[in-house]
Amino acid sequence: MSDLVAIGNFHTKAEAEMAGGVLEAAGIPFVIQSTEGILHGPINPGATLLVGEAAAPHARAALGNPPGDAEPEDAA
Repeated sequence: MSDLVAIGNFHTKAEAEMAGGVLEAAGIPFVIQSTEGILHGPINPGATLLVGEAAAPHARAALGNPPGDAEPEDAA
């Protein structure tokens, strides 16, 4: 995958994995970026779901409105 874009931010890696299951079922490759398990302490770092730039519109449609969904930079 080249040019990955974030399509959603989740409170936990498990939430991102569930959303990833939806993308997998739709045939959309994805990557989960998380520091969960690396940091120790009271802060839950959460997770970000990333897909290839070309797949982003399809991934957003498959997920509906993911939490923390970032609008494209050119949308104002």
